[in-house]
Amino acid sequence: MSDAPRSEVITIGDELLLGRTVNGNAAFLGQRLAECGVPVRWSSCVTDDIEEIQAAISLAMNRADVVILSGGLGPTPDDLTRDAIAKLYDLPLIESPEQREHVARLFQNLGRELPVQSLNQTLVLDGTDRLHNPLGTAAGIHLKWKRRHLFAVPGVPPEMQRMFEEQIAPLLAREFGEAIYFAKTLRMAGIGESTLLQRLGDLDPLSRRVSLAYLPNQGLLDVRMTSAAKDAQEAEADIAFAEHYIRERTGESVYATGRDTLPQVIGDILVNRAQWLTTAESCTGGLIASLLTDTPGASRWFAQGLVAYANEVKQEVLGVSANTLETFGAVSEETVRQMAEGARTNAGADWAVSVSGIAGPDGGTDEKPIGTVWIGIACELRTVAQKIQVGSRSRELVKLRAAHNALFLLYRELVRG
Repeated sequence: MSDAPRSEVITIGDELLLGRTVNGNAAFLGQRLAECGVPVRWSSCVTDDIEEIQAAISLAMNRADVVILSGGLGPTPDDLTRDAIAKLYDLPLIESPEQREHVARLFQNLGRELPVQSLNQTLVLDGTDRLHNPLGTAAGIHLKWKRRHLFAVPGVPPEMQRMFEEQIAPLLAREFGEAIYFAKTLRMAGIGESTLLQRLGDLDPLSRRVSLAYLPNQGLLDVRMTSAAKDAQEAEADIAFAEHYIRERTGESVYATGRDTLPQVIGDILVNRAQWLTTAESCTGGLIASLLTDTPGASRWFAQGLVAYANEVKQEVLGVSANTLETFGAVSEETVRQMAEGARTNAGADWAVSVSGIAGPDGGTDEKPIGTVWIGIACELRTVAQKIQVGSRSRELVKLRAAHNALFLLYRELVRG
């Protein structure tokens, strides 16, 4: 891997430096560039200042084979990436008929005329290749300079990701050949880092063959196995050994490998069975339905989602009995069971997931502290419920961990059949 071409990622924007926006683009590009065989060796974040951007580009292009800039390509005055590249390499801006037609069509689809403020989005840098942006007005840039490649992509994550997958990744494959990337990711849920390490025990058999990286995400956990072997056959053997070793000790915690998400795996199971899913959420406020419907093709298996926040809604829409709510409370096994069963009946679905909990920062009691969450799963054969205790006083984190745990419980019940 030491002979691999090197890349550098530069993300641009004051909102990133001030912490107002999480720098997910750098994480995405770091992972994908490694998988393309062009691992990132340097990464930086630069303010919205043309001289700072130029300095970052100049440094990067003198040490990396591939440089990707993310952000600063929009129509507003603080979008300076294109101008920085133009000045640094003395490249004039020219009108692009293809880009103008694309931008005009985007506004036409919105029922609007092309505004004056967006006319600068029709310009491209002479001497560079235009990267098409099917999701937005900002064209990407590809400049080849002294056998080095400079790419500029939009900062909007869906636009950047699609541009990378459809245009940059194929170009890197043509330029540098197909990558030999000796790594595999196990995607887990329902298990934390400390529990995982306890179950794995002695790591010496693993560490002699692979390196492990642990990537937790509020109830989810990715474990990336990377082999330093010099050929594919040895590397595949190392990865296979490590995967078997980990799976033996983690049981049903592994739900996927690679980049498949938990909602994608759930959707695939439901599609293969021609089954439908519905949700009834209280404390998560629709987050579970949102995570599920982020998956392309969710309309083939997701029936409906209901946010039943008030007890009156739980009673009138989902059929939770007044006696249950009075006796056991909204955050209880009995309530989520009835919520799931009522949601499934209302939607005519095969499966239903329900959630009720105390998200905080107040409302907790000694019996039911903040972070107490009950999850219910209902299908034709059974209804199950599980309580989790989320160790956080952050409302946002309680909701996210509750949603992830609910999806994993649903996955386990789906696998059970």
